[in-house]
Amino acid sequence: MQIWHTKDIDLFPAQSRFGGNANRTLLAIWRLNEDRVSVVGSDLETSSRLLRGWETALEETDEPYPWGAMFGRPYADTWAVDTRTGERRRILTRVRHSWPSTGGGWMVRWDGSAYHSLNLRTGEEYDLTSAVNAEFANVDYDTPTDVTPPTGFGPAGWMEDDAALLLYDKYDIWRVEPDGSNPTRLTRGAETGVTYRVTGLIPDDDDDEPGIDPRSRPYLSLYNEKTEERGYARFDRGWTGAETLILEHASVGGLIRADSADVMLYRVNTFDDPPDYFVAGPDLADPVQVTEINPFISEVAWGRAELVDFVSETGRDLQFVLLYPANHEAGTAVPTIVYTYEILSPSMHSFRVPRETDYYNYTAWTQNGYAVLLPDIVYQAREPGVSALASVRAAVAKAVEMGVTDPDAVGLIGHSWGGYQATYLPTRTDIFAASVAGAPITNFVSFMGALHWGPGIAEVDHWETGQARMEVPFWEDPEAHRRNSPIHEVHNMETPLLMAFGDDDGVVDFDQGTEFFNFARRAGRQMVLLVYEGEDHGLAQEANQKDYHRRILEWFGHYLKGEPAPRWITDGVAFEELEEEKKRVATGKR
Repeated sequence: MQIWHTKDIDLFPAQSRFGGNANRTLLAIWRLNEDRVSVVGSDLETSSRLLRGWETALEETDEPYPWGAMFGRPYADTWAVDTRTGERRRILTRVRHSWPSTGGGWMVRWDGSAYHSLNLRTGEEYDLTSAVNAEFANVDYDTPTDVTPPTGFGPAGWMEDDAALLLYDKYDIWRVEPDGSNPTRLTRGAETGVTYRVTGLIPDDDDDEPGIDPRSRPYLSLYNEKTEERGYARFDRGWTGAETLILEHASVGGLIRADSADVMLYRVNTFDDPPDYFVAGPDLADPVQVTEINPFISEVAWGRAELVDFVSETGRDLQFVLLYPANHEAGTAVPTIVYTYEILSPSMHSFRVPRETDYYNYTAWTQNGYAVLLPDIVYQAREPGVSALASVRAAVAKAVEMGVTDPDAVGLIGHSWGGYQATYLPTRTDIFAASVAGAPITNFVSFMGALHWGPGIAEVDHWETGQARMEVPFWEDPEAHRRNSPIHEVHNMETPLLMAFGDDDGVVDFDQGTEFFNFARRAGRQMVLLVYEGEDHGLAQEANQKDYHRRILEWFGHYLKGEPAPRWITDGVAFEELEEEKKRVATGKR
C-alpha cells in the first residue's frame, strides 16, 4: 500500500526509488586539532557546501517555495553559515541561479536580466552588467519560464583570489571585477559571429585551485553557429586578446595536454571523414596526424553534408543539414528522409559508421540511396507542433527547390520528442509519403498527467516549462493543447504511419502508443504499431535494434521507392505467424 498526497514535493515513486530522506546526510566538519565536530546543515531538506578556507559554508533550501519545486519554477533561499560559531544569516532570497566564488568571498546571482554580486564579508551588493553594452541574457532560449529572459550564458570562472569574474555574453568573454568595476571584453567574437568559451584541459584542471592564474594562458573553444566551424584559440600574455590557433569546417574537440610535456592532442572529424587525432605544440602549430581510424573509408561510397539556409513559414532565418546519398548525381531528385528533433545543425560534422544496431543511423540511410534532411526547429510557447510544422515544411520546400528532394518521396522520422513531431505533422499536412515515430507523445491532454516511471517524477514541469513548452495546464488553454495534439486530428491523417514502442517505456508511457493506435484504427487510417516487449524508451536488445532498423528501411523502401511491400505493412501478421515473420527479418529476407 502507498499513500500519495497532492502536497508531496517528491512523488511517492521518486521517494521510494531514492530512499527519501533516509539516505540524505548533513555536512559536518571534524576539526582534528580541537577534537570537535561542527554540523553545518540545519535540515535534511537543505543542500550544503563548504567554501574555500572552511570558514564559511552555504546552505540552500527550496522549502519556502514548494509550488515552484513541484511544477518547474524552482527557487531557493541561500544562507551563509559561520562554521566555527554556527551563526546563520540569509544572504539570498527567492533566487534561481547563483554561484559562489572560488575564493569563497563572493556570491553571484542572475536575476533574469543582469548579474549581481554579493560580498559575503561586508554584505554589500553590486550590479555587474546592467551598464555593460553586451547581450548577457540568452534571448534565443525558447522554453517558457517565469524568469524572462530565463538565463544568462553563465560565468566562465573566477580569477585567482577572487580578483575578477569572467562572464560570457552571446559571443565573448568579459572580465569584471566583483564590485562591477572595469568591465573589459577580452575576445572579439561578436564581430565575426564566433563564440568564445573557456575550455578545460585534462589533466590540467584542478578543482582545488583558487581560481585562474592571471599569468596563465587559458585555451578557448571556438564555434561559429552560422558556418559550423569549430576550433581553438588562446589568450595572449596579458589577456589583451585571443589568438586563433585552429578554426575548420569540421568538428574539432577533445583538447588534452600531456601530463609530463607541453604537448597537445586534439581530434578532428566531419560527416565523411572519421575522427583522427593530431599532436602539436602549445600553439597547435604544425600538427602531426597520429591516427588513421577506418583507413578503408576511401574505398567506400560515402555521402556528403551541406549546411543550407532557409526561412521558416513564420519568417525565422534557420538552417538545415542536408546529407547527400552516396554517389549522388547533381541535379537528380531523390527520396528524402527528414529526421526531426530541435536544433540539429550542430550535428553536421558527426561521423557515424553505418550499423544496424543504430536504428536511426543517418549514414545507413544515405547508403541506401536516401538524402537526409536535419532541420532546425525553434519553438513558440504553447505551439510546439505548430512551430515544428512551420520549420519542417519550409525546410522540405527548400530542399525540393534545390532539386535534391523528390517532392513525392519524402519520409519523416523521429524518436521521443522527434517522435511526437513524426506523429503530429502527418495529422496536419500531407507532404509526407510515410512517417516513422519512435516512442512519441500522442495525446496532449492525457500526457500532462503522466509519470516518468524511471525516476518517478511527474510530467508537469517538463510539460509546462520544459521540452513540451506548453507554459500552462490544459484547463487554462485547452485550445492550444488540442491544436498541438496529434490524436485530436488523427482522423485527418493521410500519411501511412509506423510507430514503435517498448512496452516498458519509463519516459513516454506505452499507453500513448495504444491510444493513438486505437484512434487511428477506428478512423480507418493506415498505421502499424511495433511493440517490443520488455524494452524501455530506447531499444537495448540487439535483435530488436536490428529488427526495427530493417523494418524502417522496408517501410520507407515501399512508400518512398515503390519497392514491394512485405505483408506486415499491407495486412499485418497473425499471432501464429509472428515467429516466422521475425525470422524473416532477422535473416534479411524480403
